[in-house]
Amino acid sequence: MRWKKVFAAVGCGALLLGGSPAMAAEQQDAVSIYKQAYLANIQDNRGVMTDIDLFGPNYHWELDADGMVTGDSNMCWHGNMSWDFTERSNNATSHEDIPFYLEQQDGIMTIYAQRAGKWGKISMPGIPAELAHAWKNGAVNFMDDSMQAIKKVTLENETDKYQGLRIVMDAGKMMQISENYWGDGPANIPAAIKQKHKKRMASLIEALKGTEVTVDWVINKADRKTVTISTDFTPLLRAYARNVIDNMAAGKIKLSDNQREMMESLGYFSELKFYISYKGAKQDENLSVPAAVRQSAVSLLNLSDIQKGVSQAVQHNKK
Repeated sequence: MRWKKVFAAVGCGALLLGGSPAMAAEQQDAVSIYKQAYLANIQDNRGVMTDIDLFGPNYHWELDADGMVTGDSNMCWHGNMSWDFTERSNNATSHEDIPFYLEQQDGIMTIYAQRAGKWGKISMPGIPAELAHAWKNGAVNFMDDSMQAIKKVTLENETDKYQGLRIVMDAGKMMQISENYWGDGPANIPAAIKQKHKKRMASLIEALKGTEVTVDWVINKADRKTVTISTDFTPLLRAYARNVIDNMAAGKIKLSDNQREMMESLGYFSELKFYISYKGAKQDENLSVPAAVRQSAVSLLNLSDIQKGVSQAVQHNKK
């Protein structure tokens, strides 16, 4: 969920280079609005609705979920993942709905997913509480540091109640700046895991170097709080997948035929869209994992267990 923490601030000097005085004034006003909105939303714990869509030549994955941040690095979500897949060899199609819960407590993220009527769970390191605390309490410093990653901010539309901002950022630079706040990582994480994390992030940052991402952000004029955020993550997806393909061609990694085909699909033909809407805190809404789910869930070794289920669904439809 690192994408939720990628937003940062704007470098006024870079934005005001070139253009007419009127354009410069308009850009400066947009930057000022952006900064105010960024700081106004740091402590925002309202409930949200999220939709993520991955479109490919022969598949569509969608996630719909409601969620809420309950404290520094702590959050809870519940919703549904759906998967549609068409087998190219015989055009057999399959569809699967996977209800899920996600919770993060004290830096550990656990996903509960239901497959064939049974609940499984996967636990992994999440956003460390120390890092989330640094983001919130060092908001001004983080905003100043991340100015270099913001390439442009414009005020695209405005009504009596709302303002629509468009932010263009360098994804690689933004991830590097965010990673700098990780530092050496929390003391309770083993050194081997920290080293693996740093290596993975360095590879990802290099893959996304120079990749532009555009964020459309609608805010409430009265308090600068978020109304909606929408982003096309396709450039990130394709840059990452193409980097994997390049590494394979250079002999740095090995991929199976299926893995290579998937990377080619992601790198050249797939699209990834993200949308989030803030709905406000609801006192009667309980997003926590039900006790029955928590007690019956079986631990899964890795994400391949979920992927295996999709493949089995395809094979079943061939019969």
